[in-house]
Amino acid sequence: MRILSRALPMALFCLLTTAAAAQTTDSTTTAPTLGISRKTTEPSNGSGTLIKVGTGLTRGLSTSYWGLSVPVVVGAEHHLTPTISVYGNGFAGVKIGRGNRLLDGSRPSPIGDYGFDVGVKYYYNQEKRRQKGRQTSPFVGNYLSLQSSSAFTTASFRTPYNYSTLTVQWGMQRRLGKYGWFDAYVGAGLGRDAGYTYYDYTGPRRQAPQLGIATELGIKFSLGKVVK
Repeated sequence: MRILSRALPMALFCLLTTAAAAQTTDSTTTAPTLGISRKTTEPSNGSGTLIKVGTGLTRGLSTSYWGLSVPVVVGAEHHLTPTISVYGNGFAGVKIGRGNRLLDGSRPSPIGDYGFDVGVKYYYNQEKRRQKGRQTSPFVGNYLSLQSSSAFTTASFRTPYNYSTLTVQWGMQRRLGKYGWFDAYVGAGLGRDAGYTYYDYTGPRRQAPQLGIATELGIKFSLGKVVK
């Protein structure tokens, strides 16, 4: 009985310690790097939507006879699982300053090219990043994506439709402070332009739409918040 009375408290203590350690391991992982402990959290299972507004080196950025256009990008990304998300972006180039007048004396539209993206992302190596003590959470990490994009223009001498693309991309997304986000990506795939009409000595001639290789490159800085 004396042995049992001593063993029982020890067994209870071991069980409680093991349970606490397991709970801590499930919720957080601490990886020492050069004497500094860095805590990372497990991503939630498909919860939350990231809403962002930003700019950067992306579609909508251009300079021409009509002035400089700075892109504004509004986007939303929703996680279906801890590693897979779907997203959509709307973008437009906002012209800075007063552009030169057109031939009829009017000024061009303050909006240059505009359009939208839709796609799906796969965030890979999330577990390895946690084990190495790197930043991990929903919407943070390296990813592969499949994206479809369409762009339009307000230029009066062209049809509104400009081009469409279907590309595979590699990218990375990181937090910058509490509300800042950094997203950089590169990719390639297929593109289809709108075709155009030109004139020669026989009159108007139509260049049919064509398929070709499309590339994708962007760096975006945004302000955003995850909403449940």
